[in-house]
Amino acid sequence: MACCDMARGGIPRTLRVLAGRAWAALAALALCAALPLKAQAVPPADHVRIECIALRLNVNDYSIRHQIKVLVTVASSDEARLALVENALLTVANPAGQTVNLAVREYHETPKQFKAANARLLFKAVEDSADSAMTNVPAGFFTDTGPYKLTLSLLGKTYGGEFSFGAPLKLSVEQEGRAVSNFTLNVEQPVTFLTEPATFGPVYYKRQDPGNFFFQMASIDQALESGDYHAPVESPRYVFQISIGDGEGGPARLLDPSRYISGFQPHLIRSDSTTTPLTFAGNEFAAGDAVVVDFMREEAAPPDSGFCGPDANFSAQLVVQERVVCALHAEAPPSAEELGTSPATGAPSPGSNNPSGAG
Repeated sequence: MACCDMARGGIPRTLRVLAGRAWAALAALALCAALPLKAQAVPPADHVRIECIALRLNVNDYSIRHQIKVLVTVASSDEARLALVENALLTVANPAGQTVNLAVREYHETPKQFKAANARLLFKAVEDSADSAMTNVPAGFFTDTGPYKLTLSLLGKTYGGEFSFGAPLKLSVEQEGRAVSNFTLNVEQPVTFLTEPATFGPVYYKRQDPGNFFFQMASIDQALESGDYHAPVESPRYVFQISIGDGEGGPARLLDPSRYISGFQPHLIRSDSTTTPLTFAGNEFAAGDAVVVDFMREEAAPPDSGFCGPDANFSAQLVVQERVVCALHAEAPPSAEELGTSPATGAPSPGSNNPSGAG
């Protein structure tokens, strides 16, 4: 047995086995030392998502609101870094070179879940011709169509974006060939609604998320043909609705869309297009009704095309909305007694205070 262990120069076999294992261990350590260790030195990355909605809203040609709403979502595996995002600053510059600095308007933080915590920041710039309390930019800041430049300073990095408002939409209401006055409808006369553009689409006649199940139903033929069951992004897309309320601030009901939407289909929310003018017969609306016509165009830029960021951990979406709303009050015409005239002849009624019949 001793002779078997003493071979190859008199080195015991046991020592040779131990020496081999030692050399293997040293080789493994050397290999590990040669591998790059950069991944261990890089701090956890933050992902920044910027969503911007630019809105121009015209209500009865009286209240015209320009609004920019920017929602920023920061996702990070390091919750301590999120404590710094509230110091973010958004700068808006108009074509004339005026600038406005906006601090965070609202802040919400979600605790760490699935390896990342989230912070949501809201910035808002508003100019409202009818509500100075809502306005937080200089008068006339949004006079021009654009371009408006956005600069976001966040966690030591800078993100930039740019947008312009679209062509204004137009909405008018006529009775007997004349524009209604004081936004008051005579319930006994036909009423005509006109838009510019006169033909538009795709049009949604129920204000619901186009990505939901009902939209999928509306596009079922296209989905079956293409094999793509994801809701396509449509730009531009329109919303057109006519609703009726009680004039007292109660809930409004949507007028049956089949009355004013070409290509209406029951249980769906979308049509490929529709056309105006639309005419409703007299007595379609009742005295005391509040009739609201809502017409909107929404244009969505391709993902990430409206903004630029300093690195790849960034995404963005830009949406520009043009919206016009016409709010009308339906009234019955004054009776002969109220006018002080005879129902039969139109002459002044006996005992009236208008003997000449003059107004």
